[in-house]
Amino acid sequence: MKILIVKYLPSGTNSNTLKLVNEFKENVNATHEIDEIDLLKTPPNYFDELSLGAYVKRNFGGLELNNEELEAIRPFDLLNEQFMNADLVVLATPMHNFSLPGIVKLYFDSIMQSGKVFQYENGAPVGLMGQTKFLSLYTSAGKYLGDYEYLDHVKALLKIELDFMGIKEYDFVHASSGNPDSIDSEFLNAKQSIQKIAEKWEL
Repeated sequence: MKILIVKYLPSGTNSNTLKLVNEFKENVNATHEIDEIDLLKTPPNYFDELSLGAYVKRNFGGLELNNEELEAIRPFDLLNEQFMNADLVVLATPMHNFSLPGIVKLYFDSIMQSGKVFQYENGAPVGLMGQTKFLSLYTSAGKYLGDYEYLDHVKALLKIELDFMGIKEYDFVHASSGNPDSIDSEFLNAKQSIQKIAEKWEL
């Protein structure tokens, strides 16, 4: 199995999310191939007039691109191809202001390409990534349950993206670090969840 770990850990070695990443790696059999991308070291590009124009021209218009356009869209294509070639994608990120950090959203803007991870049939979008698994490992200071569950836009936004791409097997592991009285149990529960997922997916 090809596993792609996409990580954004701005706290470095002090990152709470890093604890979940390490736990995941400890539960993966050595026979699997793991590739990692660190969004801090290689941040994704944002669309500008040239790159967005190239994307629309090629992916929606079916037209060939000139050299300048090919160069502009190439960073987006590299991330897209890396994502599409993985059997399992693991996203590791903290929650920022109730949602995905901006740099993680830029990553999804790169990979969410028409004709590659989804396409339109009879005017309706159809996901093309049904064979891919996805796991989100994320942390936040707060814990958002019950009446406050709507504040967790990490899970809400990811579900939209994953469903749109046709990914059927996905899971979320979250740990809250804001309460010193419950932080140990939060991360213990998260690690146990990772272990169960590794078993279920035969990692």
